[in-house]
Amino acid sequence: MPKRTATSAAQILLFPSGDPVPSIDFPVGAPAAVLIENSETGRARVPGCEAVLCGSFRQDVEGLKRAHEELMDVGCSVLSPSEVVPVHEVDGFVFMKGEETETPARIELKHLEAIQKASFVWLYAPDGYVGLSAALEVGFAHAQGIPVFSRNDVSDVMLKSFTHRVSSPKEVVELITQNKLPIPAPNVQVFQRYYKRVASQRGYERETAQNCLLLMVEEVGELARCLRKREKLTRHGASPRVSEAHELADVFLYTIHMANILGLDLGSAVREKEEVNLAKFVASK
Repeated sequence: MPKRTATSAAQILLFPSGDPVPSIDFPVGAPAAVLIENSETGRARVPGCEAVLCGSFRQDVEGLKRAHEELMDVGCSVLSPSEVVPVHEVDGFVFMKGEETETPARIELKHLEAIQKASFVWLYAPDGYVGLSAALEVGFAHAQGIPVFSRNDVSDVMLKSFTHRVSSPKEVVELITQNKLPIPAPNVQVFQRYYKRVASQRGYERETAQNCLLLMVEEVGELARCLRKREKLTRHGASPRVSEAHELADVFLYTIHMANILGLDLGSAVREKEEVNLAKFVASK
């Protein structure tokens, strides 16, 4: 971005830290009949049906096993846990087969990472019961925009509002193949609030929409020069509606789509570029 003269009250704000959320690719219009054989399990797999199983491993292990099997039977790839085979328990934490050398904290972090990559979470809640760890996972999934489904009504009122009740995992697979999963809100609110503060601190708060558009178009032109050798694509025609919110949403969606096409981790790229911007801002003072 171009340099600006800092306001007298300008302060340096640190960019929020944290690992980026991996992008999730969903197949568009994938029919239920399209199956891929899983070489490890021998079961047919439906593309785009990556699931994470959550629930109390102490309350009903056999029920969790059945839920795990049911998910795989309907074509889901269960990202976590890889299998439900309890080995031992320490201070109330149940270790599954293959986790013997891991710490509880590391196991839970891997489970949360799997949720970020999943298309949905299947919550096993016998009689509506949800343990503390599962409650954490449901809240985490909700914050990440990953839908949570369960066959049972959840007893806790708050967790119930985060959970979609369905008859079976098969119903979820049908929702996925018919492109009817709930659309998550992009997880950008934290960054948007952050940049609102930064824009004020760096003296950008008086810029108009026209100013911002001109600067953005300039950046798009620079991106176009970087991509000048790539093949041009023809997309849908212009929409008759006129809405700043919708058009800006289109810009955002194309930005996300371009990052996926280029294989870029947009979260990391934005953080790295903002660190460069911050360094330039400090140097200009």
